[in-house]
This record gives sequence, structure tokens and C-alpha cells, in this order.
Amino acid sequence: MKFRIKHISSLYNWGIALPWIVILAALALFLFLGLDVTFVFPTLVLIRLAAVCGIAEVIFIFLYIAERIYGARLIINEDHIVIKTLHRHRKLYYAEIEDAKYSHYECTRSNRERKERSGSLLYKYMKDDEDTWVRSKLTFFLISGKTVTLNDEATNYEGKRSKWITDPDLDPDEDVVLYQAYLCYRTACREFCFGSGGN
Repeated sequence: MKFRIKHISSLYNWGIALPWIVILAALALFLFLGLDVTFVFPTLVLIRLAAVCGIAEVIFIFLYIAERIYGARLIINEDHIVIKTLHRHRKLYYAEIEDAKYSHYECTRSNRERKERSGSLLYKYMKDDEDTWVRSKLTFFLISGKTVTLNDEATNYEGKRSKWITDPDLDPDEDVVLYQAYLCYRTACREFCFGSGGN
């Protein structure tokens, strides 16, 4: 079966931040050494470095947007999983997977600026400094000791989790595509291990 998830890699976030770090460090070094625009060679080096960092920034922003659109694909087969992301195509055989763990994690976005601009007492005395939302995560633990981790939006999870307290038959993760892929993997892996594929 095929599943399409909204996977987000930290690689592109670092790729967007790194050019800024490099250019700020180079500028700080330039000023620390007492250089200015009258020093032609160091100024040209700084300008060229800034141009390279600018190009890298544009490329990583493009890749970040492309990943948001593309996400990742999981294909569950009889004896292996195929994981396709923007920068990787990987095949994991059930025989090399020791365990798989499905879980959740929280993402945060700071509201500090919004609170500082607002004169509202509600904003000033709110306990939380950040917006938080939940995402899902699936980690494959390989026999080699390596791990492969995928993440996805936890669609409707938070709303259903609060209803789950009064309705234990409700599965809060039922709408999460990554969870559906996890259940499909467990079924396929069980059939492989105990069926003819495991012999």
C-alpha cells in the first residue's frame, strides 16, 4: 500500500539558517580585525562570500518549499518498505528492522512578539509563551543500530484525544496517515514473519 505523508526534514531548516550564520561570522571577523572597505582584497572576499551564501539561501528556501509540497511517500510491500523523500530513496527490509515505534511530539512557535505588542491583560498574564501543536513520529530501529525517523501532521489527533477520555473505543490517531502506514507495516511484518516470507 502507498501512503503520502507531510514529512518535514530538519536538513532544510539548517540549510536556511547556516548561510546567515556564516555571513554574520565573516562580517564579525572582518570588523574584529579592524578592516573596512578601503582594504580591497578582504572586502572582495566578503562580498563573494555573501553572494555564495545568498545563492545557498535561495536554494535551501526552494528545497524547503519543495519538501513541504512533496512530503514523503511510504510504500508497504510484502517483505520491505520503500521510503521516498525529496533527498532520499531508501528500502528497508523487514529482516533488518528490529523494532518500530509510533509516537507524538510537540512543535512550538513563539508568541513573545505578539504579546509584547499587545496591551491586553490576557496576553500579559498568559502562562504559555508559545503556540504548540502535535505532530506524529514513526521511528524504525534497525539491527545495525541506526534509526530511520519519519514525521507527519497529527490530523484531528488533539480533538479526538480529548474525546477519547469519555469514549475509550475512539482511536485519536485514526485520521493520521503516518499511523495508518504504521498499522499497515505491522500487519505486513507479522504476515512476513509468521507466513511463508519468514521461512
